[in-house]
This record gives sequence, C-alpha cells and structure tokens, in this order.
Amino acid sequence: MSMQTEIGQIMSLEEIFSLYPDEWVLIVNPELDEELNVIIGEVLAHAAEQDEVYSKLSLRNGKSVAIEYTASIPDHIAVML
Repeated sequence: MSMQTEIGQIMSLEEIFSLYPDEWVLIVNPELDEELNVIIGEVLAHAAEQDEVYSKLSLRNGKSVAIEYTASIPDHIAVML
C-alpha cells in the first residue's frame, strides 16, 4: 500500500485507528492526556511499514509529533522505537 498524506483534519485517536487499521500513523500537534496518550491530532502520514512513516518526519516543520501503531499488540510483546 502506498503512503498518502492527510493534511488539515483534526481527528480523535479512535477515528484515526478506525480510518487507518493496522498501520503506522504520524500525527502532528497531538493533544495528550496526563499520561501522554494521544487524544486528538492531525494525520500527516500513514503506512503499513514503520520505515515509511519515519521517513516523513521531515514534513513536520518543527511541529510536535506522535507516532502510533493502530493494530493490536499482544501484551507479551515489547516494541522498541
């Protein structure tokens, strides 16, 4: 699947997970809760491959970012970024 960018639409994390299942998502200007979990943000890029999303970090233009993986990860697996 090729990467597409979605600019300008602020969405909740639930909406992002629904629109981009099983993908890595680069979110700019995320609003975080007290535990630093994303509440809402703007999708800058998304892709099935982690490296594709990381390659788009230069598009953030100094804005704060968060990267989320929208698939379920079993409790017994650790992910290092």
